[in-house]
Amino acid sequence: MSILVLDCGSSALKATVFADDGAVIATTDAGYPEQRAPHRRAPEDWWRAAVEALGRLPRDGVTALSLTGMMENLIAVDAVGTPVRDAALYSDPIGTEAFEAVVARLAAADATAILGNAPRPLMTAFKLLALGPKGAEWVLPGSKDYLALRLTGVAATDPSCASTTGLMDIGTRDWSAELVELLDIDRGLLPPILAAETVLGGLTAEAATALGLPAGIPVINGCGDAAATTIGSGAEQPDEVSIYLGTSGWVAGVTALTERTPRPYYRLSHPLHGGLIEVAPIFSAGAAAQWARDTLSLTLSEAERLADEADAAPGGALFLPYLNGERTPFVDLELRAGFANVAASDSAAALYYAALEGVAFAIAANVRAMGAVGPVYLVGGGAQSAVWPQIMADVLGREVTVPQYPVLAASLGAYRAAAKALGLTVGAAARGRVFLPRADRAERIARQQQRFERATVMLRELARV
Repeated sequence: MSILVLDCGSSALKATVFADDGAVIATTDAGYPEQRAPHRRAPEDWWRAAVEALGRLPRDGVTALSLTGMMENLIAVDAVGTPVRDAALYSDPIGTEAFEAVVARLAAADATAILGNAPRPLMTAFKLLALGPKGAEWVLPGSKDYLALRLTGVAATDPSCASTTGLMDIGTRDWSAELVELLDIDRGLLPPILAAETVLGGLTAEAATALGLPAGIPVINGCGDAAATTIGSGAEQPDEVSIYLGTSGWVAGVTALTERTPRPYYRLSHPLHGGLIEVAPIFSAGAAAQWARDTLSLTLSEAERLADEADAAPGGALFLPYLNGERTPFVDLELRAGFANVAASDSAAALYYAALEGVAFAIAANVRAMGAVGPVYLVGGGAQSAVWPQIMADVLGREVTVPQYPVLAASLGAYRAAAKALGLTVGAAARGRVFLPRADRAERIARQQQRFERATVMLRELARV
């Protein structure tokens, strides 16, 4: 028995076949053609990429299919599921004027409390107000929702994707009648919001022929990419934390909170239970490490070797990773990065190590501010480092778990949704490596953290001189 997951991302579609215990049997991806316009994508490109990717994977034994992908899009389709126009992607600012025209009415209706998030122009609702339905039968927010429609003929979304529309009541996990009426949106355009583990239906004969899969196998709803990455990392229960180290990064804290009172984080409905995921974005995560490698003229393998050498006896060099400002736990877009406490004897190894540690200190500040005190899970390209996860464990003072496939976290999250739907137990193959904080490093870490906090204050002041 194996489960196929389609992860419909912004630049490529990734297809992965998982064994029933979560082990990866095979994975591949297929890109898309050039976009016809900025922030737009023909939904058929996603389908063609799925067909292409499946052609390169072993399909014998695939008994179920699960989905994940981009959220906060506007994908308008007609009664038979044909797109009426290109999808307006999550990054499309087309809804800005429409948002500004209704922002006062949204405030008067206390829309922030209904949504659990402050309304913002990129939400699906404001794209819809700007572009109109124009013959659409359904408006879908998730790229994976379009694939689900092509696979099963069923229009649906999930609570995590619906959290990004500006229309879902975060307390009831249903469309808000008040906001739908306030924005004069046709309620009939909005698909049912179904749990991530819902079996939407069987694979249609047409889709089965195109993909080379058996007709009738169950297709599981899945969830949006940020939510899938969180549960794919292993963070499922309240107080657990998922940290994503990509070019940018984020801290995602799982909470049992269901009250509508907003917090200073982007909130998503948790796919596997009634709680929430609170997301704190980090501007420079892997980007800071890449900048350090480029500046020091290091390849990735050279940088890893030097970081390992520096880890034997790290010094006091400090890096503040604010290359593009910061968004959380404070907003300061003028702030810039810098090294501090650098000695003449500090080598490239010490400076690169400081860059990795600086990102860890910035992430730790968000973990503390969020108040999540449970286990930590680390995913993304940075989690593949032999050194960085240990630095994270030392700085956080907590056990850090890296899944066996950290760059497949979103796909693994969709697998976990399927496992719940099918009654499977996630095996050890999905769990990975564990890093424990080193007690002999605690005194140095406390000193470096104090320096980091004071240097951040000084750099914020310097940015305004």
